Amino acid sequence: MAAMEAETIRALLEQAFPGAAELAVQDRTGTGDHFQVTVVSPDFDGVSLIDQHRRVNDVLASPLADGSIHELRIKTKGTS
Repeated sequence: MAAMEAETIRALLEQAFPGAAELAVQDRTGTGDHFQVTVVSPDFDGVSLIDQHRRVNDVLASPLADGSIHELRIKTKGTS
């Protein structure tokens, strides 16, 4: 299992949420497998918090499945 780069995660999220008003990825431990992501996007307007988190999880499904991301903390909100 290779360490994940915050920029790699950021690129995946930017591709999935191109209109994001805010997009941040933080490597919480410096080990490349514990991340905090924040996404503020109009894509989330009118979408329940659980569904917002599901969308982020779906985007990162591959690195989550292969263990590249061991822990993921998600903060999301719409822009309206």
